[in-house]
Amino acid sequence: MGRIRTVLTGAGVLLAAGALVLSPAGAETLGAVTADQLEDALTDAGLSPDMMADSATGAPVAQGKAGQFGFYVRALSCSGSPQACETLVFFANFELGREVSQSDYRIVNSFNDSQVFGRAYVLEGTGEVGVDYVIELDGGVTEEHLSQNISRWADVISAFVSKFQEGEPTS
Repeated sequence: MGRIRTVLTGAGVLLAAGALVLSPAGAETLGAVTADQLEDALTDAGLSPDMMADSATGAPVAQGKAGQFGFYVRALSCSGSPQACETLVFFANFELGREVSQSDYRIVNSFNDSQVFGRAYVLEGTGEVGVDYVIELDGGVTEEHLSQNISRWADVISAFVSKFQEGEPTS
């Protein structure tokens, strides 16, 4: 599957068995999501998903946009029919338009040191950097908690892009 590339310089409710649990307060808790639930949650967050399935596993994959930035969401730890998945990995890769430099590594490290949510990385040999964000559902989360975490993804991307636009840290 191809990756979405963005240039930095331009800068449902079908539940699989075991996926629905009741919390002590009686609110619905999700321990996994289906493709339809993922699509609905991403749409509700304004992230414009196009859904597909992983060719090897059949697990849901979403391609979306957070503002001007493209990203993917891969669903992992899936089981059942339809597949319900316990882990969501959001990621976006960005072309630098040049080879990766030592300064880029310092910026990535600075992002990782200063951010609670999201993890930045360098894709060596590609001229790309990226950021990811993981949402774990195993054990159960409320629909509201899932929604809040999905909505946070656009902020993670924005903080990452801002860090690169600021340039190398001075400390």
